[in-house]
Amino acid sequence: MIRCLTLENFMAHGRTELALGPGLTALTGPNNVGKSAVVEALRCLALNPAPRHVIRHGAKEARVTLELSDGTRVVWIRKKASAGYELWRPGAETPEEFWKLGRGGVPEEIREVLRLDLVELESGEPVDVHLGDQRTPVFLLNQPPSAAAAFFAASSESAHLLAMQNALKRRMADAKRDQAQARTRLAGLAAGLDQLAGLPDLTLALDAAREKEADVHEAQARIPALEQALERRRALDAGLARAKAKAAALAQLTAPAEPAPTADLARILNDLRRLSQDLGQAQTRGAALAGLSAAPQAQATTPVAEYLKAHKVLKNKLKAAADKALGLAGLQACPSLTPSAPLAELAARMAGVRAELERSRKSSEACLARLHKLRQEIAERLANIGVCPTCGAGLELARFLQEAS
Repeated sequence: MIRCLTLENFMAHGRTELALGPGLTALTGPNNVGKSAVVEALRCLALNPAPRHVIRHGAKEARVTLELSDGTRVVWIRKKASAGYELWRPGAETPEEFWKLGRGGVPEEIREVLRLDLVELESGEPVDVHLGDQRTPVFLLNQPPSAAAAFFAASSESAHLLAMQNALKRRMADAKRDQAQARTRLAGLAAGLDQLAGLPDLTLALDAAREKEADVHEAQARIPALEQALERRRALDAGLARAKAKAAALAQLTAPAEPAPTADLARILNDLRRLSQDLGQAQTRGAALAGLSAAPQAQATTPVAEYLKAHKVLKNKLKAAADKALGLAGLQACPSLTPSAPLAELAARMAGVRAELERSRKSSEACLARLHKLRQEIAERLANIGVCPTCGAGLELARFLQEAS
């Protein structure tokens, strides 16, 4: 009995070792994984067929090793140019080698060990009763009944083969019975699936419900914005009602009187602005002059120079204010005034401004008088000094004031 089969560099197998147990061994797997190559390896081992491409790509030789239950090993070796056998007897340290076998020859020693020879019928046609594949199955299943009868008549093991054929028939009957049971179960499953035919409609209904639920969630998300829009709408409606009420009340009013010419008023306002600026400057100047201390020593001219510089700055500001007032004089008339009370109030304010302006003018005149007096004092002090203590030049009032400014 075969105990182990090893394929090395044989077709798709790099190295595959199959340990066979007692009874039936089945090889299963997808297509093109090497199942048929195992049967072909046994055929090459038993028949040593004509050279064909069985050496794995990239290898130098292919080996098929068969080990029997008594420890005997048979190795079939296919090289590119020849084929041979190695026979390892139980307990032997070296194998028996068989080469130069001729075309398709198998040594008798190998035949006796393997016992996988072909069986010849009376017609002389050999039949393989040991190995088969999809194209040539075993037990003459692809042969006419006459060939099977001739085989059983010629075989010394016909009774055993008939028993094997009967066992095969029983297996076929069991397989057909299992197939019928499978068909019955398949019909039951189909009936169950028919009962579940309504599931697609239910699935569609669930999908529609999910879409509606999504629409509801989207509508709920829009509710706050809608509430805000309604609130704005209510506020706008209330504002519109108030505007209509105000328009109805204003509709009963008579047309306002024609406004008086505003050219004089604009001129007065410009004068008022200019006087206000002059007043501010005069107050600033008066405050600056009020804090003056006693005249310094004749030789100290720095305060005078600073005062003249400040005077020049104030003079420039006054000129800028006059230019600004001149620019504002060309402005358009003021808008019409419907009530007369504001105009009366403005006239009263203008009267107050005129009084304030008069006071400012008097203060300015006093300041100018004091400035004139200060110039005289400076002239007298310069005359007393005579010459500049630092450079020795003459001290003239006009030149001194010009250089200081």
